[in-house]
Amino acid sequence: MNNSFDIKRFGRLVRHDVRSCPRETLYSGLWMALAFAPLMVLGRQWLGQEQYGTFYRLALMVGMVAWWALMIPTQVYPNVGKKKRGIYFAMLPATKAEKHASIATLMVLTVVGLMAIGLVEDVLLTAVHLPGYTKYFWQSETVRSLDLPMVLGTLFTFLTAMFGMIWVNTVANNTLRGILQVLLFLLMIGGLVFFPLYFDNRPQGYWVVIAVEAAATLFLAWLSRHRMDRMSY
Repeated sequence: MNNSFDIKRFGRLVRHDVRSCPRETLYSGLWMALAFAPLMVLGRQWLGQEQYGTFYRLALMVGMVAWWALMIPTQVYPNVGKKKRGIYFAMLPATKAEKHASIATLMVLTVVGLMAIGLVEDVLLTAVHLPGYTKYFWQSETVRSLDLPMVLGTLFTFLTAMFGMIWVNTVANNTLRGILQVLLFLLMIGGLVFFPLYFDNRPQGYWVVIAVEAAATLFLAWLSRHRMDRMSY
């Protein structure tokens, strides 16, 4: 069973992981998607700083949603890296390959779900002309100028951080784990914000960055799976 992958058993495990996600975590994620960007936009409006553009509110929402998704492993399996307290994770009736894939799937589902909720809300607030919501998100110059390198760069930036977080969750030391989580989040923000700006007029250089990110994604996917395989309880 240790080396097998059964799709039906995997599906049951994903459903189990979804149900295992603490209710407080789900509520907090919804708050991030629904309330954080509007509050920040209104806050800047009240402070008299109105020149922030349509993409500002999207960046806020995407950043918070992505951060919350990256924290999913520590919410669903907080003790996976602790030998004496990780027995629950070890005793789940599934292979380690299925457990690894299930955690990654749950993180992706979290991003997709919260982003869908946030974008629907964004459209509704723009339709009622909430202060600061002067354009729909698809009217943003950044969104309209999306191209394949930018999409791939964004995808691999998140996947790199995602598999990195799965690996970090196997670290037993809480302080070290916290430091690594912050570093991975900063790396993701840098990849999402600074790389597109720097390589805006350097498409060939951006493909190099994408290749590095893809390699980092594959390495961290292997490393997190390897670490889970070597965990003993």
